[in-house]
Amino acid sequence: MPHALAVLFDVDGTLLDTKDEWIEAFNATLAVVGERPRPPGEILPWIGTPLETILSEFVGLRGTDIATATATFARLEHGALSRTVRVFRGIPEALLGLSPAPMGAVTNKRTDTAREALRRGGILPAFSVVVGGDAVERKKPAPDPVMQAARLLGSRPQDCVLVGDTENDILAGKAAGTKTIGVLWGYRRREKLEAEGPDALAGDPAELAGLVARLRPSTAI
Repeated sequence: MPHALAVLFDVDGTLLDTKDEWIEAFNATLAVVGERPRPPGEILPWIGTPLETILSEFVGLRGTDIATATATFARLEHGALSRTVRVFRGIPEALLGLSPAPMGAVTNKRTDTAREALRRGGILPAFSVVVGGDAVERKKPAPDPVMQAARLLGSRPQDCVLVGDTENDILAGKAAGTKTIGVLWGYRRREKLEAEGPDALAGDPAELAGLVARLRPSTAI
């Protein structure tokens, strides 16, 4: 008998439109460590990548500057998302349409920041678990947060689908053994997602329930 997949969602660019707050917090962080602000167009393609990687590879920070910047950004981002949260249009309805499938949020941001942002957006009750980058050893694109969320939901990774807007989401889901859906309303171009071979692409949140149903196993094991 067919059974529902557990659904794991990325947060930034998938559930919530946080780019303005993220970029503001990032540039304020750069000022603290003596770096010049970066244009939004240069920052946007990095959202969804582990912050430590962004600071080292994009900005060129090293050593204690990375530690200082990481702590500063966590504080500033949490403050920004405690004030302003925008849920993507159609997401509340999409979450309702996926019920009663078990759902979790999987993000590289801190767990407390993610929970507060989802709460302020009015969608936290949809999620049985929220796993942030501080809850695991390795962040996405490593599979650790995806596998942790699946475990907390009582599901096997192969009985989950990961929904996200960046290549790091698709890579993390594939490494964990989940099905993957790339969404096109977030912060990456279609071709960037297609290059990683997701199982499906969604152009609108209203498509998610149908795609998840199509990806579920034909029999329960």
